[in-house]
Amino acid sequence: MAQRPGGEGRFTLSRRERLIAGWLAAIGVILVTAIVVRFLGGDGDGSPVVPSASASEGGASPAAIAFGTSLDPTSGEVPAGSRATRFADGDTFAYSVPAEGELPSTVYVEVERVGGGAAGVVQEAAPEGMQQVPAGRPAIGFTVPAANLLEVFGPGEYVMRIHLDPAADPIAEGSFVLVGEPTAPPSGSPSG
Repeated sequence: MAQRPGGEGRFTLSRRERLIAGWLAAIGVILVTAIVVRFLGGDGDGSPVVPSASASEGGASPAAIAFGTSLDPTSGEVPAGSRATRFADGDTFAYSVPAEGELPSTVYVEVERVGGGAAGVVQEAAPEGMQQVPAGRPAIGFTVPAANLLEVFGPGEYVMRIHLDPAADPIAEGSFVLVGEPTAPPSGSPSG
């Protein structure tokens, strides 16, 4: 009796069956890899996923600083109608953070340039960045002429961080942009 070539009791697959088996094996490898990565994690280089320093140290994210051109006299916060993040000479620069619990008597403001000039901290959360929160104010909020900020910091993109203690994580953070040229020397402090 005639036998198939190579069929001496061995298991053989046709070309089509081998192609299907190859695709099933590839899909299986992809699924197993996805399951392993999902449950074991990783950054793609074999190292474990490590949370960022700000998330692991402070627990909660900092509150958002609201920027605008005025403060509401009742709430002490930047009202929705005056919200802005770009400020030029002639604008009033206002910022606020709602108080959670008892309002602190002082805060420390750090300002860092992140674009539009040499990057770096231009005002540290140290004694020169300390601000007295006026008694009776319902929120942490301040105004200053944008011309003062342009004079001290210059034009650029900035991140502001508010601290209760200069050595602690910030309680609030936000971004703003100063546009234009520095003006004449300021008549007041940039943090007033």
